[in-house]
Amino acid sequence: MNVLVGLTLLLIDAGALAAQSPQPLPLPDTEVAALLSRPGLGIFALEAALPRIREPSLALLARARLAAARLDAAGARRLVDRFLASRPRDPRQRALAWAIVADAAFAAGDYAAAARDAREQQAALVAAAGGEDERAGAAQTATMAAQLAAAPAQQVASYRPQAEPVHTDKVGLPRATAVIDGVAQEAVLDTGANLSVVSLSTARRLGLRMRQGDASVGSASRAAVAVRLGIADTLSFAGLTLHNVAFLVLDDQQLAMPVPGGYRIDAILGYPVLRELQRFRITAAGRLEPALSPASPAAAATGNLRMVGNDLYVRAQVGGQPVAMHLDSGAASSALSSWFASRHAGLLQGLRQHRQHVAGAGGATVSHTLTWPDVCVRLAGRGTVLASLDVEQAGSAGSPNLLGEDVLHAFDWWSVDFGRMRVELGPPRPTPAKRG
Repeated sequence: MNVLVGLTLLLIDAGALAAQSPQPLPLPDTEVAALLSRPGLGIFALEAALPRIREPSLALLARARLAAARLDAAGARRLVDRFLASRPRDPRQRALAWAIVADAAFAAGDYAAAARDAREQQAALVAAAGGEDERAGAAQTATMAAQLAAAPAQQVASYRPQAEPVHTDKVGLPRATAVIDGVAQEAVLDTGANLSVVSLSTARRLGLRMRQGDASVGSASRAAVAVRLGIADTLSFAGLTLHNVAFLVLDDQQLAMPVPGGYRIDAILGYPVLRELQRFRITAAGRLEPALSPASPAAAATGNLRMVGNDLYVRAQVGGQPVAMHLDSGAASSALSSWFASRHAGLLQGLRQHRQHVAGAGGATVSHTLTWPDVCVRLAGRGTVLASLDVEQAGSAGSPNLLGEDVLHAFDWWSVDFGRMRVELGPPRPTPAKRG
């Protein structure tokens, strides 16, 4: 009897609590569409908003985008198939659906599927009278994916994780040595690179197998840079041995940066190689420490790392504001986008303006930026204060919010775990004492 009374009271209390807890207000469809149209900038906001999305087709697309962002390509494909089976009439929604599965397939290394999906995206964008930039991006993805699909697929031959020395170069980027087709080659470790890269002279010296045909790839400084594709039979790094590793091959001058005294990059190890390490930590003491980390969907769902458009984004706070930042160990400095500037105009009012030279593959361009002094950046439960942070002025050409080496170097170590989709940081490094 006491048990039944207690159960009855528990049910009454639970019902009362449910009655007192208001249901979250539905998110207007226009806001959902805005989040879906800028997924890199709003991926974590989309995740938080999911319970408030009531429109069924938008909810399916949101769930598909989030599955792709957690590297669940199969889950994203199932959700998009359900969406397309409903025969949606809106060509913009169809274009978005195809973009989601194209991104997921490209990140998973299924380049044949990515090429097909990107071509479907192109067709939907034509029907929707999509913008030139959107259509050019879909065409770029389709062309590059088709070239990669024609090459032998990358394969893991063996993996027994072992530490490797890492050093920081003159602009602050991490470099380590890989063995490519039997030749030791120093390379930048770049979480911001969708694919690995070599200069043309390096490709010839390493004896890479060059593929026929040309494609283009976007960069930080130009809309598109002409590239070729080279294949390494074998790449060994940190106890990992891969076969058939694809490299974008750029002309040497496209990897030379306008830095006093000269600076160039001969090779970059990008996402397709780094993801096969499963988890890696880079320490301030100069070590890369890899480890096994099999995929864990449950852990990934709560992680702070997401993949959007083949770029990695981490959940962060800047100046107390939540923001998704592109994790780019190939960038010396962090920066905020014009999208951030437009949303937080009051916060940035009165900041000093200047012209910023942005260097990248293919050269450099000039952007108009604001300088935000003494700003706190927090992620993964840690924080650091940057002496200054560049913010693109509202109305400038869109770049992502960028998390670079100036933040990562502020800690004893930083790590990326692809199995759990998580970035972690070690304790803050001591701040050098000012002279004087």
